[in-house]
Amino acid sequence: MKVIGRFLFLIAAFAGFFLVGFFVRDAFAKEAPNGKAFARLMGNKSAQKTPTEVFSDNLDIIAQNAAVQPDPLKLRYSAMSGLVSSLGDPHTNFLEPVVAEALALDTRGNFQGIGARLGGDPLGAKVGTVFRDGPAKKAGLQPNDIITGVDGLNVSGMVVDEIVEKIKGPEGTRVVLTVMRESASEPIRIPITRAVVLIPTAEGKMLPNKVGYVQVSGFSELTAKQFKTELNALKQQGMQKLVIDLRSNPGGLLNAAADMLSYFFADKPVVTMKGRNGDTQTARTNKGQVIKLPQDVVILINEDSASASEIFSGVMQDYGRAKLVGTHSYGKASVQELRQLPEGATAKITIAKYFIPSGRDISRKLDEDGDYISGGLKPDYEVELELTEKTEIGNPEQDSQLKRALEILGIAG
Repeated sequence: MKVIGRFLFLIAAFAGFFLVGFFVRDAFAKEAPNGKAFARLMGNKSAQKTPTEVFSDNLDIIAQNAAVQPDPLKLRYSAMSGLVSSLGDPHTNFLEPVVAEALALDTRGNFQGIGARLGGDPLGAKVGTVFRDGPAKKAGLQPNDIITGVDGLNVSGMVVDEIVEKIKGPEGTRVVLTVMRESASEPIRIPITRAVVLIPTAEGKMLPNKVGYVQVSGFSELTAKQFKTELNALKQQGMQKLVIDLRSNPGGLLNAAADMLSYFFADKPVVTMKGRNGDTQTARTNKGQVIKLPQDVVILINEDSASASEIFSGVMQDYGRAKLVGTHSYGKASVQELRQLPEGATAKITIAKYFIPSGRDISRKLDEDGDYISGGLKPDYEVELELTEKTEIGNPEQDSQLKRALEILGIAG
């Protein structure tokens, strides 16, 4: 992706970032806010201290005098979270190390492990998805298997996060899973050698009548490449029309969305980002990346399609390259930047609003009760998903939104 200019912010320390803001305000006001209150609480001398010193003093007071001995790390994290939440922006967050690592994993698009998604089960952990070409797939693990043991340890009754931690490990090491399978009368032992696993965020298949279908579940560093691979595979099978499914896609990297759009357009504006000082930056598609693809394209969206998925869909709609089918999208029209902090924590900070090529502001608007009023992308064809217990997403016979997309493409139901 080509970006004219970059948002560059120098943040020496997270607390310092916010407290400097307070300090600048105090300097203009020529007195500390609530100075008399500080004086009453901490003495006249304290009233002359900088906000940074007052903040530090308060942490010390809590640490030394609280009735219950506080955990210093928890105290610092709570202070950071409080600073961030004071901005009132749901997309600006302080992420503790565990959460920050999970976000980094989603962004990288790969991890070291066995290559399977697990869910909770009273007997252990239920296997949901087994990643194509991953070690679990090669070893014979199957969807709906119930993992009851890890390296001989009974994991029944454990929460799924604990089980996942026991299964994870460095590339090249081995883990032995004990699983229950509906078709087997006895538990099965499955040895798996851990490896670097690529998280599939773009998966395609050919529907009847030469309609290609690609489901994109997120926008990681690997998504554009995976998307291109799926498109080329469908082209080799004779694809004549295309459905791109971005339903419940929470977004991810702007670069990934722009790179995917580069397969449709060369050197076109994607989004214009506007910072708090009014400065603007424009992201564009790459040159020389366009693929010969069907002219008839439909994109499926819903209220959980957000961020980068809205950028991709909105740009395709603005340039008349695709029709949108489904329900309105989420309405996240802001750009975040990640800042690494000590001890593995991360600050995710909103640095700009973005506008798609038509200039539309798709920001989500809520009423005083937090209920949706407006915002997001409006589909060209509004269609509710008729969900039942047996609904299989991506099956045109059961998926009402996909069925409507095929009708729009001229495929009779």
